[in-house]
Amino acid sequence: MKVQDYCKAMKAEVSAWKEKLEAMKKTADGYGTEQKEKVLPLIGQLEQEVVAAQMRVDQLENECPSDWSPMKNELDELFGTVGSKINHQFQEVSSREAMW
Repeated sequence: MKVQDYCKAMKAEVSAWKEKLEAMKKTADGYGTEQKEKVLPLIGQLEQEVVAAQMRVDQLENECPSDWSPMKNELDELFGTVGSKINHQFQEVSSREAMW
């Protein structure tokens, strides 16, 4: 896989995460104060992780090193962790919305 193709795929992943985070924020806006206080810090933490992932993809794309496998491995691990967290929280927020 070429580095440009990898970066393009990872940017698409980051965009999907951002959309989920926006949906979670909109859902949380409808919560009462107590529920918001529990959910918003988690969303904030996830947003920071998404920004970090975006920065790493941008760095890889801009630097385009000849041996980019170490950075790819780091990004794959980061994307696996962040993606899992976002999906879990998205499901949790969505299920809370159904309860309220």
